[in-house]
Amino acid sequence: MTTAAGSLVSAELAAAAEAVRETCGLQLGLALRPAPDDAGATGAAGWCRSGIDLTAADGRWRLTLLADAQSARRLTQRLFGLDPDEDPEPADLADALKELVNIAAGVFKRDRRDPRLHIALPDFAEGGPAPAPLPPDAASVRLAAGPLDPQVRVLLDWRGAAETGGERREP
Repeated sequence: MTTAAGSLVSAELAAAAEAVRETCGLQLGLALRPAPDDAGATGAAGWCRSGIDLTAADGRWRLTLLADAQSARRLTQRLFGLDPDEDPEPADLADALKELVNIAAGVFKRDRRDPRLHIALPDFAEGGPAPAPLPPDAASVRLAAGPLDPQVRVLLDWRGAAETGGERREP
């Protein structure tokens, strides 16, 4: 049984995934598309995650990009025009993923045409070798292009105002 909240998140996840696809297409020249969860698993140790909140009076969306370490490295190389054999600095990994999630959040906001949405600053975390922990209520979709291209998991989570500490007051 799908709840009203569940179908809302499902529809919004499709919009968020499309925002990430558009961002990666324009910024990186990648033609990402939805892929099965196990598609092209690299087995690379480690992961990188960048997330951003989009808040409104009735709650907040949390848009998160999650990539294995190899994919994060490839995304960073493409964004910064690095050679394929050039290892990005850890700070560059953080900058690249935060930039991509920030642009995708802007596309998500644009497509929702909701001027009440406010985009916060993105955050970044990395870890491993265990898989990255996923929020229990977040919906997600894996995006991939080819087997040698970066893959990314798009996560979207909604929290109503009651779950986030009350209504946000408009400035």
